[in-house]
Amino acid sequence: MKQISRREFLHFAGGVTFLALAPNGQGLFAATEADARLPLFTVLPYIQPGSASKLKENDDTLVVAWQTEDAAADFTVAYGLSKKYGQIAVPIQGARAIGDAAVSGDAALKRRNYNAALTGLKLGRKYYYQVQGKGKVIAEGYATTRQPRGRKIRFVAFGDNSNGDVSDHRIAYQAYVAKPDFVMNTGDNVYQSGLDREYAKFFFPIYDATTAGPELGAPLLRSVPFYTVLANHDVTGRDAIGREAGDFTKHSDALAYYTAMHLPMNGPAQPADSTPTVCADPAVLAQFQACAGDRFPRMANYSFDNGDAHFLCLDANAYVDPTSPALQAWIEQDLADTDAHWKFVVYHQPAFNVGQEHYKEQHMRALSPIFEKHGVDIVLNGHEHTYQRTMPIQFEPTDLTNASHTATRDRIVPGKLTIDREFDGKEKTLPRGIIHVTTGAGGNALYEPEFTDSPDRWVFTDGPENHFVSKFYSREHSLSVIEIDGRALTLRQINEFGKEIDRIRVTKA
Repeated sequence: MKQISRREFLHFAGGVTFLALAPNGQGLFAATEADARLPLFTVLPYIQPGSASKLKENDDTLVVAWQTEDAAADFTVAYGLSKKYGQIAVPIQGARAIGDAAVSGDAALKRRNYNAALTGLKLGRKYYYQVQGKGKVIAEGYATTRQPRGRKIRFVAFGDNSNGDVSDHRIAYQAYVAKPDFVMNTGDNVYQSGLDREYAKFFFPIYDATTAGPELGAPLLRSVPFYTVLANHDVTGRDAIGREAGDFTKHSDALAYYTAMHLPMNGPAQPADSTPTVCADPAVLAQFQACAGDRFPRMANYSFDNGDAHFLCLDANAYVDPTSPALQAWIEQDLADTDAHWKFVVYHQPAFNVGQEHYKEQHMRALSPIFEKHGVDIVLNGHEHTYQRTMPIQFEPTDLTNASHTATRDRIVPGKLTIDREFDGKEKTLPRGIIHVTTGAGGNALYEPEFTDSPDRWVFTDGPENHFVSKFYSREHSLSVIEIDGRALTLRQINEFGKEIDRIRVTKA
């Protein structure tokens, strides 16, 4: 397959147009002009959405972030609607230890995270930015803000991705050539434990690669905002009662989701079920909290709008009780407050799937009545390393006991399913119910590839109306490409080699 050059990419997605950093052969990046005053970069500059949620003119945000070795340096970011820039953002910095550095005091194993918030931005506009260090230009690039109501948008969705396999690179490349306005990741963004060092090794080199190619990855993060949700591989320790927890005793760079990502900040400041932590040394936890700032634990749940769509992003890990009145009240309010034509809910563990690995993790079914009440159209999930698309579903829980059990994966929620079997996404495009899409084939080892051509296996025997999956594909890795134009939506599933394996059209009356 032909490689796409960075110059070609700049025509449709924005990106870095100048980069005065080069690899030094050790996984780090140095200024191309020798300058002892500038530290080595461990992560190149990348774009994040920032804190904004609702669409407001002159109030949108972007964040330019990067990471260096633990050495002092003065950085600034200039930005504006042209290369004259005109506005300056002073980065915030926070230290993070790698491995046991916070305990041992080994400064060589520490990193500094920088983030500069570009604020007061207009909607649907290209903004240019320039990163400067010690008076030298480090990088120049541009990115586009969120689209206002009434404009067409395109985004890609995938999960369970970054583990160092070549399939990660292929999915990053396919996401890149899809020309997305943004990425909506469905969780397990990096393996195995959501550590800062794993982001530096498996995530940024692939999604922030300098050159685009099927075996190389792509410079996607240089210009395209990347949203994601908390998942089980972000939180791999265990607390005293057996719940998933960030284990800072074992890994002082745990919970890197809260320090590498910069996402909307409109969720509950103290979630009903905050991400648990385990730490023997209060100083290690304090260092993490100082680097994360208000993002921990608030960024576990958030929402945002883009174009005519609203996205509600939720933490669905095992420590979350979806029957919590506080959580349900926040979800109700969030979905009631938006006037978007299209409503998406995104969380990692699928409530409706037929995979063998995680079928019993059904606790999020407890929220189905709220989603249906407020007109949610599509739920996006990961966790199962497959692609699955359900028929439109309505669900009435009959027993929520298991949904509230937060220290177990056996959380089956029985209830009454009503399935729209007439919807086909071609001739019948107006669904009666919510379509659940599991798009977790983003790079890690696939589950149940033998199910792909065996529809008789897309079913469980725990109820009379259990045949609710319309498409199952796990022969190759894949990602979802979703395009919204007014009251019509097209979902395409693209495999790692660029072939379309599924397509539906959804419309509104």
